[in-house]
Amino acid sequence: MFLLPKGNPLAENVPIAKLNLPDALEKLKNGKLTGCAIFDFPAAYCALVYDEGVLVNAIVHKDGTDVKDQQALQALVDLMILASSGTFSVYRLSKEITLAVMGLVSGQATIDSQEIKLIDFKALLDRIKTEQMTATLKIYTPERAGLIFYHTGSTVGFFHDASKNIETAAGEVQQIAALPGARVDLRVMNSTDGFFLDLSGLVDIRSLWEAASGNLFSTPAQPAVAGTAAVAEEPEGSKPAETNLSAADIDSIIMELAGKHVGKLGRALAEKELMNIGGGSTLKIPEKLNEFLVSLEKGSKLLASANKIKEMKEAITAQIALV
Repeated sequence: MFLLPKGNPLAENVPIAKLNLPDALEKLKNGKLTGCAIFDFPAAYCALVYDEGVLVNAIVHKDGTDVKDQQALQALVDLMILASSGTFSVYRLSKEITLAVMGLVSGQATIDSQEIKLIDFKALLDRIKTEQMTATLKIYTPERAGLIFYHTGSTVGFFHDASKNIETAAGEVQQIAALPGARVDLRVMNSTDGFFLDLSGLVDIRSLWEAASGNLFSTPAQPAVAGTAAVAEEPEGSKPAETNLSAADIDSIIMELAGKHVGKLGRALAEKELMNIGGGSTLKIPEKLNEFLVSLEKGSKLLASANKIKEMKEAITAQIALV
């Protein structure tokens, strides 16, 4: 059973048909939401997790499988365009609960679908406390599910499928744990050093929305430049697709990627090297991209492992190919 907590409702059960997705997400960002935005479709479920207006996680659950982050945002657009019904809700959560939810959505699977009768719970709780885990423990059967949230090793709340808000007592979750066949998942938040990659900077939701909102069964025409005649369509692959990203947007995306893989100092290092080459807009020039990556790798060797640096370079190269 897929389950995420409900907190203080800022909007609840708004018909999706009335929702303009880019405008709604812009309001959540500008409103500095810490909590979850939940989309409930007849055959799918989507959750966006925010930390002070930063979109840190996205997940779409459909047909027993999950897609996350950029792919989840694309899937959300498709679901909203095609869905005939569904609701949208927004819940504000405490910082501690939100961090635990980040673990639930995208954290490390420390325990995965383990039968509860095989678990030494005292030893598990001691481990959560000793290792100061920020995590969510999910206890569930096919019919019921409950969540226990931890922040730096301490219990900060409970939630279950019949809850209307975060609870402070474990009673109902303990009852679920006592049901025959109950199982346990433990998802631990990955270390971020306080830096969260903003997915809204990696995916242009407004462009996706506008493209999807058009005729789903027609091929989009090339727009003519004002004051000129329409230009004949060029063969596919004759030139790369263009985006509406500004130079500042590109710089921000590159710095966020560096920060994600190398940490806070990686972000600062990327900013410095971008200034040295004239900004991220120059990275479309192969020589400039190579120069930037060489300098970034050199400066990152004391900050991260070789694998992390390699992943960072690959992520930046892939992103620039899309710009």
